[in-house]
Amino acid sequence: MLRRCSDGDHVILIDVELSESFSNVIFIDVPESTPKKFRGDIIFIDDESNDNCITTQRERIKETSEYKKALEEELASRQKALAIQAEEAKKLKLMLRRKKAESTRLLEIEKRQMQRVEEMRETQKKDVENTNLKEQIRFEVWKELSKLEMTCHDMASVLCGLGITVGVGTSHEVRVAYKKALLKFHPDRTSRSDIRQQVEAEETFKLISRMKDKYLPTLRQ
Repeated sequence: MLRRCSDGDHVILIDVELSESFSNVIFIDVPESTPKKFRGDIIFIDDESNDNCITTQRERIKETSEYKKALEEELASRQKALAIQAEEAKKLKLMLRRKKAESTRLLEIEKRQMQRVEEMRETQKKDVENTNLKEQIRFEVWKELSKLEMTCHDMASVLCGLGITVGVGTSHEVRVAYKKALLKFHPDRTSRSDIRQQVEAEETFKLISRMKDKYLPTLRQ
């Protein structure tokens, strides 16, 4: 409860407890319209009237330039803080997007590397299988060509055994047939996808080369 005391020049409002011990002293002008109750030289002010007085003082403070300036500064500070938060959120979003893109890129690289490793393994496996198959076919072809080489006594018989037409077997005809055989069984002219044909060409070409060194020098020009 507030007690009002007047010395003729000033009005003093004293906030006291029921025990009448002083806890706060407020110097303020009290409007004449303020409801009052008299007890000696002390005026008791109703709580409701006191609330109205405080509200009026607050409204006056709000109208001051200092209050408006402080309010504007507070608003500007909050807007600045919001702008900073928005910028930080934007940077964080961009950073997360970059991290996601980098993670995706690394996963793609790892995936391609795994694919290449798997392809290399498959290629190596296929090469081993082809090598084994080539050696098996080479042995079979070598056996057949060895029989032909053992039964032939000149270049013409070798070429005939390989399916090359020699004619009557003159020196010129044998040389022409030999050149035809070189072209027919040259390894570079065979299919790379047909392993048997490739191996047969390689071994036949070797046989023709050996027979050339053995029989062609003996042919008369």
